[in-house]
Amino acid sequence: MLLSWQQHDLLAQDQPQSTKTGNTSVDSKPVHKIEKNKDLRLHWIKNDTKGLLIGNRCFEEVTNKMGFVYHIQTKSQSNQMSETRRLLHNFGVKFKLFFKNGPFWKFKLKKKRKECKQITGDFTF
Repeated sequence: MLLSWQQHDLLAQDQPQSTKTGNTSVDSKPVHKIEKNKDLRLHWIKNDTKGLLIGNRCFEEVTNKMGFVYHIQTKSQSNQMSETRRLLHNFGVKFKLFFKNGPFWKFKLKKKRKECKQITGDFTF
């Protein structure tokens, strides 16, 4: 059996002519926004809901911008974390938030919580 190899010349495409249409432009921006995967946010595990403003859209946006969400665990949950494991997990979350949002992120969070409570009328005298 005899194999013969043939040499072929490959031609590259020429530079396109300047044909701009209404749909194409050199400085155009993509139409679709790429949303971040919401599962990549950090989960701060809490045992009670005191002071978390659950359901307050303003405060939920603040925590989302900071990169975390509160996860509430109840005593009746079958997969409840032990207290030590929860504390270690939350320490890791706070450590990551320290580098993401700066050293005073917790003060900023408290300030925003107070502002959101006043804006939405979610406070008592």
